Amino acid sequence: MLSRGGKFLKNLLFPPACPGCGCYVSTEAEWCEVCRKNLLHPRFLDDSRRNRLDGCYALCDYSEPVQRALTHLKYKRKRQYGRAFSDLLEAFPFTRRLEMYDAVVPVPLYPLKERERGFNQNDILFRSWAQRHGYMWLPALQRIRPTGSQVGLARKERQSNLKAAFTVVAGKTVKDCRLLLVDDVYTTGATLQACAAALKRNGAVEVTGLVIASSRN
Repeated sequence: MLSRGGKFLKNLLFPPACPGCGCYVSTEAEWCEVCRKNLLHPRFLDDSRRNRLDGCYALCDYSEPVQRALTHLKYKRKRQYGRAFSDLLEAFPFTRRLEMYDAVVPVPLYPLKERERGFNQNDILFRSWAQRHGYMWLPALQRIRPTGSQVGLARKERQSNLKAAFTVVAGKTVKDCRLLLVDDVYTTGATLQACAAALKRNGAVEVTGLVIASSRN
């Protein structure tokens, strides 16, 4: 752990930067005033209630500041940015609606991809928030085959790409549970729908999504 002098020297040499725009801020993983003012757009996504998914909430628009911060978290290993999103989650206005859920389930990465990255971004983004609010953290899903990138694929192509990609981990019980399924981004909903289908095949009675960002209304 760095001493006070060590922290001062580190901040002098490597000034803390806003996760969204990169401008200087006073504390590491702190949003600048401009980004924070424009980030939050909490909503229930239109047309997200489809197939086995019972709908999805999004915290932010998938705008440039959020996209930049998530990209740096996932691909440049800026794990500290998880704190920035955890702080935003505290401003989520529908927390009372989420009290009915029994557990929070993260969307998993394929094991090889997680080993290469070193972490699942959904653990970084949501776990501390879930635990602060008393939710059981339940890594009940596993991705049993690599699916490749979803970027640039149409809805039907995404659904085909994810077919039979998820299953419930042996020994994890989701029967009769109401589950909050968490992921970083909602695009077409194909990933959450595939996860929800696997959970409901194993007896979950309700599966609702919560994501950091979406470009959908």
